[in-house]
Amino acid sequence: MQLVNTRYAEALIDVTEEKNSTNEVLNDFATILKLFEENPEFYSFLLNPQVLIETKKKAMQNVFGGRIEEELLNLLMLLLDKGRLKNIRSIMDEYSRMADERKDILRMKIISAFPLEDMQIDKIKEKYRKLYNKTDVKAKFVLDESLIGGIRIQIGDKIIDDSIKARLMSLKEIMLK
Repeated sequence: MQLVNTRYAEALIDVTEEKNSTNEVLNDFATILKLFEENPEFYSFLLNPQVLIETKKKAMQNVFGGRIEEELLNLLMLLLDKGRLKNIRSIMDEYSRMADERKDILRMKIISAFPLEDMQIDKIKEKYRKLYNKTDVKAKFVLDESLIGGIRIQIGDKIIDDSIKARLMSLKEIMLK
């Protein structure tokens, strides 16, 4: 299913980059998801297989027509046709990831056993920005007390684990050999 979401996101970003509307579409995605969260009955209506697709499309047009970018509205209509509207969050996440990638922005997760100061986070971001030769870094901070100390950095599917927990596990493996 991830491949399908990636293809939708990729098609959308190709079109929105041509029209220079990538940021607007990101904002529109957020608006749509917020509306779905705040109005679960509307979202349920759109997902209901007993409701005719044309009825759903009319409702979608009435709610979003002229309020969001046309390319995104077209995607919503296609998702209704294909019965894949439930994938909208995953498609948005993938679209956002691709937008950052094309803008040369590094996405990373900083996991620490203790809260870090802004200065420490900025130093980590700058180190990896230079290391990966990127123009900017978006970092998400996660607190994980099980690390005991140190930090773990996640960039895509790569993990750099410099935590005390990882060091203890490594020491344990060496001792058990």
